[in-house]
Order: sequence, then C-alpha cells, then structure tokens
Amino acid sequence: MSDKMVVLPGERCRKAREAMGWTTAEAAKRMHLSQSYLLALEADDYERLPEATFVKGYLKNYARLLGLPADEVANTFQQMINEDAFDKPLELPTLPRKPGLLTRPLMWVVALVMIGVLAVVFWPQGSSDSDSAEMAPLEEMSDESIESSDPLDTELQDDAGTAEVGSAMAGMTADDAGQQTGSAEDVAEDEAAVQEPEIDPDMLADNGLDRLVLDLSADCWMEIRDANGRVLRQGVKPAGATLKVDGRAPFSLKLGNAAAVSELFLNGEAVTLPTDSPGKVVSLTLP
Repeated sequence: MSDKMVVLPGERCRKAREAMGWTTAEAAKRMHLSQSYLLALEADDYERLPEATFVKGYLKNYARLLGLPADEVANTFQQMINEDAFDKPLELPTLPRKPGLLTRPLMWVVALVMIGVLAVVFWPQGSSDSDSAEMAPLEEMSDESIESSDPLDTELQDDAGTAEVGSAMAGMTADDAGQQTGSAEDVAEDEAAVQEPEIDPDMLADNGLDRLVLDLSADCWMEIRDANGRVLRQGVKPAGATLKVDGRAPFSLKLGNAAAVSELFLNGEAVTLPTDSPGKVVSLTLP
C-alpha cells in the first residue's frame, strides 16, 4: 500500500449506501446476498467470506450498484491481497505424527506370531536320535571293559571312553550353538523386514529441498512462500489439481478456501489443517 490514506473498499461502499439512505437489509436484497455477508463486506471482515476471487466480485458488483467506480474498488481490494493488508495468520496447533507400524498393537501380535513360527521351524531337531547314536558305542565299550581281565586295559578303555564322550558332547554343543545362532539371525532378519512402508519418492524433492504436495477438491486461491519470502505459487488453482511445490522450509501458506484442500503433505508427512470450513481463509507456517 502507498503511504497516503486509502479508504478500505468495504468502508467506502458502506458510506455510499448510507448516503443513499438504504438499510443493510435492502442492500442485501438488491445484491442477492445474505445480510451477514453484506455486513462482513462493509466491515472489511474478509475472513467471514469465501475465497478472495468471490470477494472481489462481490465488491465490484456492490460498488456498481451504489454508483461507485467498480474497477477502482476491486483494484483496491486486490492491492490489499498483494500486500497482505488483512493477513491474520492462524496459530497452527501441534500436528500429531502418524503412528508407525510397530507402535500398533496388531503389528506386535503379528511379529510375535512370526517369531513363534520361526522358533518352531528352526528349533534344533533330532537331539534324541543323536544322543542314542552317541551312547550306543559307549555301552559297547562298557561291556568290553567289564569282560577285560587286565586292570590296565580297563583303565585305558575308561580313559578313551571318557575322551570320546567329551568330544561327542563338545560336538553337540557346537551344533546346537550354530543352529540357535542361525535361528536368532533369521528372526532378526524377519523383524527387520517388518518396517514402516517407504515414503513415495514423488513426495520428496531433489537437491536437499523440501516438497509440499496439495490435492484440491474445489477451486482455491492460494499463496505459497519459501523460507526466504519468495513467492512459489499464487492465484486460483482449479478443482482436481495436484500441486507439487519445492523450496526451502519453513513454507508460509495462505489458502482462501480451507475446505478445498483434501490432502496436504510436507516431505511425505500428512499435515492437518486447523479448519476445514468452506470459504474459510487459513494462514499457516510449515513446519
């Protein structure tokens, strides 16, 4: 805005209406608007009105009805938008982060069931058969040692049997340890596989930049600036559009119609708007 005094468009229309002797109800009827909309126009309270494109049209038609220069009144409103004259940013509440997969009770149950199945599958088998096979030679050796009449032979056989038993037990322990180690590694690999799904690469920008993604279900006027205040997007975007905006965060957003934004993502993380009222102007900073 320039430094000289500028009469706000709504106030200018109000003065013209009062000069003509019309009531707000009569003016609203002639404009085919609700009286609450007309009062918001005259009070320059644009947050109670739909997006800026419609407000500009209302002011232009109202000025023409009152005999004022319609283009001049509309341009004054447009200049206010460009210079953020009526910017009243809403305080963005703390946005809850979407819980990870491993924080959900169902995923813990699935993980425990998988661990149990893997433990049954990979648990060491055939221990009884191995013990029987190893003990059979020992029994034969015991019988032979009893039949031997030489005490020295008996002692040597006992020592040999003891050595073989120790070797067999050592081999069994090594096999069991190897099988249990393999089972632990398999379980660790399976647990590592139960991770959160990767973020869609289209949701992320290149070169270390941040990316905003907006899906629109209705026409919406918007203005998006990066951390340096540079304007990345401005104007009315059509319904059904999907916008991808790359830049340096934090981003400053001004949305003319909060209900038009069906989904909003920052670097793949969903963002919830503080309101979804149709025609509600929302200003916020992300993150």
